[in-house]
Amino acid sequence: MRFLFLNQYFPPDAAPTGIQLDELAGYLRERGHETLFVSSGQEYRGAKTRFRLWREFKALGTIFANGMLGPRPDVVFSASSPPCLLVASTAIARWRGARSVHWLMDMYPELAVALGEVKPGPAARLIQSLMGWGYRGAALLAGLDDDMAARLKTAYGVASETIHPWVSEPMLAASESARRQPEEPWTWIYSGNLGRAHEWETLLRAQELAEQAGAPVRLLFQGGGPSWVPAQARARELNLSRCEWRGYVEEAELPHSLLRCHAVVVTQKPETQGYLWPSKLALAMNLPRPILWVGPVDGAIARKLRSVPGAGVFAPGQAGEIAAWLQTAAASAPAMDGRAYRNDALRAWAGLLERL
Repeated sequence: MRFLFLNQYFPPDAAPTGIQLDELAGYLRERGHETLFVSSGQEYRGAKTRFRLWREFKALGTIFANGMLGPRPDVVFSASSPPCLLVASTAIARWRGARSVHWLMDMYPELAVALGEVKPGPAARLIQSLMGWGYRGAALLAGLDDDMAARLKTAYGVASETIHPWVSEPMLAASESARRQPEEPWTWIYSGNLGRAHEWETLLRAQELAEQAGAPVRLLFQGGGPSWVPAQARARELNLSRCEWRGYVEEAELPHSLLRCHAVVVTQKPETQGYLWPSKLALAMNLPRPILWVGPVDGAIARKLRSVPGAGVFAPGQAGEIAAWLQTAAASAPAMDGRAYRNDALRAWAGLLERL
């Protein structure tokens, strides 16, 4: 079969979604299939101006126009970036006589409404109607966890498969070669995009309590994102002396930077539960470090992490409980077999796609 993959970014860009789709395409090629790619040509870590809506609309238009060209595909495979990509991919699939497959990674417009980026009203309802058309027209639909599957079933009446993201092969290799002993001082790290969907106030308040108690604990933010500047301003308001800020690191260096720390932080605002799955969690579970989760405590991610030795699961606002956890957390924890998990996920995808 000939697969046409649509996404806002593809390698050599560092966007995790593009890397995952590229690895899936490589696996399909090994099994004798043909793969084609269409992206926006934009950069994941490029400058994001205040004209974000225009940027996303331009990306969608570019992908749609180019997706209508070239050899006719048997399957049009889309992810969720830019928003409403499913609408474009469904139109392309129908026009070109192909089947539509969608891997839902961010649920729009629901996520934007939950974060206050889009107001409930006619525009949101129109987008929901268009997305529903795409969901119902998909030959195969997959989400990232049981919460997302439940959202799809409730809102759109559609059933979906569940396939979690995996850690890429280069990242797995870098993780295996990375140093294993953390450095001093005792550090908990939030690494990656600090976006609108990520909780950070609780982290700063927990660090404040740890410093007031005289605990030799450092909070390190590594990366960037829309909430980077307001989080820095809040840290200054709290007069934190052991809170540091560093930029993004190269992909090959990421596991090394995490393993130099004692605990890895992953956060999510509760109102976004089921609308996204933090991609940084996949790598965190593949490292021998305790995971600190700050987010919904009644969802699929929290249930999974409660079975992981050494993990801490907390709701936003539980700064005191987190500060206490920091002083008792071990420096090491069992890691998931990331390579086996990756291979299982690729086989699962190939099995589903080849039965279309």
